[in-house]
Amino acid sequence: MAGKDIAPRKSFGEVLALTARFNPQGIALTCGTVTITWKDLNERVNRLANGLKRLGVKKGDHASILFHDCPEFIEANYALQKLGAVPIPVNFRFVAREIAYQLKNSDSTVLIFEDLYLAETVKALNDTPGIGQVVCLAREGRDVSAGMADYASLVRAGEAVEPPPSTTEDDVCTICYTGGTTGLPKGVVLTYANFWNLAQSLFGDLLGRLAADTRVNFGRIVSRLLPVPGLETGLNRLMGSTAVRSFLSGALPKLISDTAGTAVGPILSRVTGGISMFMNMPLFHMANYQLLIIGPMSGTLRFILREGIHFDPAEVLATIERERPMVILLVPTQWNMLLDFPDLERYDRSSLLVAMTGAGANPAHRKRQILEKFPNALVIDVFGQTEMTPDTALRIDASVETIKNRSVGKPLSGIETRIVDEKGVDVQPGRVGEILYRSGTIMKGYYGEEQKTSEVIRDGWFHSGDLGYLDADGEIIVVDRKNECINTGAEKVFPHEVEEIIANHEEVDSVCVIGVPDKTWGNVVRAVIVLKDGAQATEDEIISWCRDKMTGFKRPRQVVFADTLPVSPVGKVLRKQVKELYGGVEV
Repeated sequence: MAGKDIAPRKSFGEVLALTARFNPQGIALTCGTVTITWKDLNERVNRLANGLKRLGVKKGDHASILFHDCPEFIEANYALQKLGAVPIPVNFRFVAREIAYQLKNSDSTVLIFEDLYLAETVKALNDTPGIGQVVCLAREGRDVSAGMADYASLVRAGEAVEPPPSTTEDDVCTICYTGGTTGLPKGVVLTYANFWNLAQSLFGDLLGRLAADTRVNFGRIVSRLLPVPGLETGLNRLMGSTAVRSFLSGALPKLISDTAGTAVGPILSRVTGGISMFMNMPLFHMANYQLLIIGPMSGTLRFILREGIHFDPAEVLATIERERPMVILLVPTQWNMLLDFPDLERYDRSSLLVAMTGAGANPAHRKRQILEKFPNALVIDVFGQTEMTPDTALRIDASVETIKNRSVGKPLSGIETRIVDEKGVDVQPGRVGEILYRSGTIMKGYYGEEQKTSEVIRDGWFHSGDLGYLDADGEIIVVDRKNECINTGAEKVFPHEVEEIIANHEEVDSVCVIGVPDKTWGNVVRAVIVLKDGAQATEDEIISWCRDKMTGFKRPRQVVFADTLPVSPVGKVLRKQVKELYGGVEV
């Protein structure tokens, strides 16, 4: 199991209160011109929690929350967790039908939302009779609709006293919905124990691997937190000692992981200012949501949110220049937009020490660009999926020489990993198979879906649906999703491999590779491509360009050009929808 149990583990409400107690004036979050301390955040959370309690919200209630990425999302989520209710984030891009589906599927009885989404929410509520309490955040002085409680009034009237501790580690922390890339979204039930186990593995592994990597400027990272003259040079000199590096990469990470949920993190942040993290993925997405939970557990994170609702490279770069975050987290699509932004060099990017990428494979050439255009940063690639809370492996690249294409690094400590063939037999390193995990971070199950849960969790092992192999260094090389492999003749083609090659074409903006029926081969490869503005590449040019870059059966037989590709909220191409649009025999 992941991590050694901390006994007793505090309730999540107690963790928030502890952070506010030991680092009251520390910055909890920044969003545009709004800055909130841990003390003020905790007080607002308490007021909202006590206001919700007066409305009848109680432990175990399922409460959906619908906000864009803003401080109120965090407040509402924490307030519900202090009461022991279960927050269920809703995609703010959803239309009424999709909102209603998730409300009903999750058995929500409470809805907290902002009036930016009033029209679609009202339509959804007309089809969702099970919602007993509706709370609306009315912005810009708008009146709250009849039958809805006013968010701001609940905060103003609520008492700032701490609600009694109401959760144990076995209680449900959240139900986070998958993106629905392979069907209807499924509610992933995650407990507080899942997050505790993740936090302990992640905290120790990050520190240990950073200290163990001789290419990492460890002194620069520490001196950013403690700006003492000469510290960077002195610490880097000490890192030349085998004993020092062994302690920093071995014994110290274990000590750090065991301090999760204690006063150590908040006290350190009080001295150092904490680790500022610029969060650009949607908060309803598990890759970002996890930080809202493990952040207070560490006591060291400071959240920076975008002010705008939609991703804008200019706003992101201006925020980096103004707020000077140490860490940024982006999905590959966002990295593409940022790296291709023509005015990138005009902005000061020197504060970034860690460039994180996740929620999708980032090809090697993009990682090289990150290191080149953010020269003070190293790249951390985090791999996982919602069902695993979500992180399972990570890789650190501090130099372009170390980058390994499609590698997501080694599994986190405490996560057992197997790679098996179609019969469930373990395969040898270098052989492709399905990746399986066993750890204390595996979800409790899919909400209301016992059959689907039993299909993916068997004998304690979670069957990820990801295909990959272990290389000679023990790193996981991700190949593709199991259900996306294209069988052509007697050969297997993995779409991501072909897509990575085509994406290197100078006129290609984005690409999705699918299999289409063929009388001779069963299936052949078709590439659906969006060209860059002004580009005029033809089908023959693309196919010819691929000729010396991949073997014959992998090359696309057909190329279709599209204006756009359907994508998920975090920028993943929705291959199923691409197949529906462009997968016919004739286009």
